[in-house]
Amino acid sequence: MNWALTTMSLFVMACATSSMANESSYCGKSGAETWDEIAESLVGHWTITHQSGYALAGGMVIPFPGDPELEVLTIAQIGDVLEASHPEMQAPMVLRLADEPRWAMETDDPSLPKPTLTLSDLELVVGCEQMELPRIIGTTTAVVDGIKMDFVNRLILINPRTLYGVMEMNTVARGTPVRAVRTVSLTRDVAQ
Repeated sequence: MNWALTTMSLFVMACATSSMANESSYCGKSGAETWDEIAESLVGHWTITHQSGYALAGGMVIPFPGDPELEVLTIAQIGDVLEASHPEMQAPMVLRLADEPRWAMETDDPSLPKPTLTLSDLELVVGCEQMELPRIIGTTTAVVDGIKMDFVNRLILINPRTLYGVMEMNTVARGTPVRAVRTVSLTRDVAQ
């Protein structure tokens, strides 16, 4: 519980600094006409924090804690393709501008653990609706012990140094569908 409060406090502090007003200029830049600018701003090294989440398998809800180990994700522009990579990834994650309806986190089901910060909380902190911010989808796959896992990251670019969203993994293990969901935050030094 302390870890969750600390994570939320750090995130709110990162978003609420005096430079937030200057850096939150991404509000209103959610359309395809701004994608080149957004893609360019994403290039670089990002520190990713895997927060708590849960897995759904065979009717069971299996909560899991956040991972205290910070990892580095690198985003690069390769031709017209924006890719995110990590040393442990089997294939790069291809990133694109989201063309989905408003994202919602499952918070009404009492059996599901609540995220550290919901997207509604994020909108309050940033002062901008998620549909007005650049929303990025990243997809990749991995195979572990012969089991294919499909990953989808749904991320919102808050400012030049902060992304926040949800990482989802879907697979079928021994005939049982499994879905794992966790919130993630990505930060970086603005000097990059």
